[in-house]
Amino acid sequence: MLIAVKGNTQLKIDDADRDTYLKLGYDIAEQSGNTLEVVENSSSKKVSWKEYEALLRENEELRNQVAESGSGTSQAMKGLQTQLDDANKEIKTLKKQLSDAEAAKKSAADDK
Repeated sequence: MLIAVKGNTQLKIDDADRDTYLKLGYDIAEQSGNTLEVVENSSSKKVSWKEYEALLRENEELRNQVAESGSGTSQAMKGLQTQLDDANKEIKTLKKQLSDAEAAKKSAADDK
């Protein structure tokens, strides 16, 4: 059973009526426990030009921030890979030290 949602209106509908309600401006949702989960938005929904321009500006600002920081460049990715490789080496070393310490502790306990 699907639910058509528009504003505060919620109507239980059959799957066959889905397209009709979408054309009327309803979103289609499914009930998941006590919450509604929208599975398809109406194509009649519009974003205002003001919101669109604000999102364009924000997108451009974020792209500039990424470009200035150098994130995502191949050089930055190589640097991150080097850090990851170093961290993995350190983990192996620490695991070996832990294993050796546990073996020494067990050996000392066995000697008593």
